[in-house]
Amino acid sequence: MGLFDFFKKKQKIETTEIEENTVSSIKQSGKSLNEIYAKKQNIEITKNPNEVFLLIRIYSEYIVRFIGMQLQNNYAPIAAYQKTDGEIIGYLYIAKDISYNLSAAEVISNMEIEFEKRLNEKSIKSYVILYHSNFQDDNNHSVSKKNDEFTAISIKYKTTDLKGNLGLRYFFNEDQISFDGISTFSREQNNLILKTELKEGKDYFQERVIIEEQIIENEIGLKIKKVNNGTVGDMWAGVFGFDRLNSEEGRNFLTIHSTFVLFQEPVKSNNEVLISEYASDNIIFRGVKKTYNTTRTAFPVLKTDFFVDVINKQINEWDNIDNLEAVITGNGRDTFGLIYFATDYAINKEKYHSNKKLNIELSGIIYTLEISNMPETTADGPNYSEDFTMYMPNSKRSEFGYFDFIGQLESFREIDILDNRPSSGYILKIRLITNNDIPDFFTIEMFVNKENMSFENLEIGMKLSGLFQLQGQIKE
Repeated sequence: MGLFDFFKKKQKIETTEIEENTVSSIKQSGKSLNEIYAKKQNIEITKNPNEVFLLIRIYSEYIVRFIGMQLQNNYAPIAAYQKTDGEIIGYLYIAKDISYNLSAAEVISNMEIEFEKRLNEKSIKSYVILYHSNFQDDNNHSVSKKNDEFTAISIKYKTTDLKGNLGLRYFFNEDQISFDGISTFSREQNNLILKTELKEGKDYFQERVIIEEQIIENEIGLKIKKVNNGTVGDMWAGVFGFDRLNSEEGRNFLTIHSTFVLFQEPVKSNNEVLISEYASDNIIFRGVKKTYNTTRTAFPVLKTDFFVDVINKQINEWDNIDNLEAVITGNGRDTFGLIYFATDYAINKEKYHSNKKLNIELSGIIYTLEISNMPETTADGPNYSEDFTMYMPNSKRSEFGYFDFIGQLESFREIDILDNRPSSGYILKIRLITNNDIPDFFTIEMFVNKENMSFENLEIGMKLSGLFQLQGQIKE
């Protein structure tokens, strides 16, 4: 398993999501389908379309719909089937929340099993499954698993008499995608399919399968939820800058640095894991390795002295990293809600599972930082005091401990991370909850890289807003 699921660009939080599916970030084109469609003219036009073409043509709207989804960064598989009365029904898997999803291969397999059952029962006449594959004008229709493997749309089709796969090649050129058309069809046949117009306002996915979250409750009443798409990539970008790590040079630097962290001498260990660390000022780079397999991960941690009593309620274990990492939900000081990435989960898993109440050190990594523009107070609107502060779970990434905030800057300190190819930023002390009786009721330290700030000069007392991810570990 990889160290991290690699980076989306700075506007990652605003990535378009179609039909509520978890999506992958990839280049997209701003051009219309007709503008980007370009068929190679080395295939002879067929006067009498064959049976496969006649079958695929009835699914033309879904092929065009699938291309449209790709142009909006949605790479989830879709399907459609023909009922016995000829009606075409779209079929889609939807993740209930962003933290648990099935892989494309799992979805395709489940779809095929269901449609084969219906074909045998004669309740449908045919079906197609559309997905992104490694097809390159050959017979390789294996499912693409990584962004850099995407080469074509594969169309798996089946009737009682016909079955097979077709490939529709595409090519990336900077921020554009060009499509070749279905390789075994003529230019005329491709035009009939790819120039199909979609019906405005039509729901193309009349049948949807909900991917349910998997939650159990342990003996002390803690809920344990399975998560299979957690990633620490944003934490690295928060420390070194999104722009820097989105370049090839930046990705190479990260690979080298994380490997360096993982091969430091262990500072902690048990029968299951080895923990290694490398410190740069108050930023700790922590590596975690399984003792009995090759699973490993690494991430940055902001070391802090601030801690509160936390009553934990739910642990979201990251199954995709062999349960080495987790995000935990609970309440601080019996009052405010918390969702934090547990930076010591691998070594302290037993403590987290056997104790609801723990002293947790809390800190944050900021991903975007701006000077806050407080809404003006009006006669009809809410009244905001001068010391107003707040934080709230981010609408799209709350499952991973992301928060939007308006806070007051209490202090700051500039630091450089690493001596070799340094990265500059600030450790900020920000008040997130104003409590006149307890000044540090919820005032935490957070790190921000200068690249992730929309302004330059900090002043104590200023109001700041942005997005951060909360980290926590058991106080030693």
